[in-house]
Amino acid sequence: MISELNISIWKRAFLLPVEYDCYDDEVVTDAQKSAAKMLTMHPEWIVSAKAQIERFCREEVLADSENNKKDNIFSYIKPDYLFVKHEDHPRVAIMCKYRYDPEHGLAVVFSADGSITVGPQDIIL
Repeated sequence: MISELNISIWKRAFLLPVEYDCYDDEVVTDAQKSAAKMLTMHPEWIVSAKAQIERFCREEVLADSENNKKDNIFSYIKPDYLFVKHEDHPRVAIMCKYRYDPEHGLAVVFSADGSITVGPQDIIL
């Protein structure tokens, strides 16, 4: 099982913990392990997610008079860990701390088909 993963996110290197969605009586599946590795094999997914995140956060970022680095995505989000859902075709999320919603954070969810969803962490938890 992968407990940490080296991953490049928008030209920055991160060593992120990997959390697997499992009940006490379940084990991490091979599909979950593969899904975590798959994200590192598709850096283009992470690159394309940046524009979606910027669109999602745009209103809060523009309204923030204290953020002088509005063009720097890392001024309002910080990748915190990877979350791998327990499903037949597991989705993987980059779970981020989010300056404008510290309680719910931000999830960038990647599906096996390459689709990306951005929203509060509740969208995958």
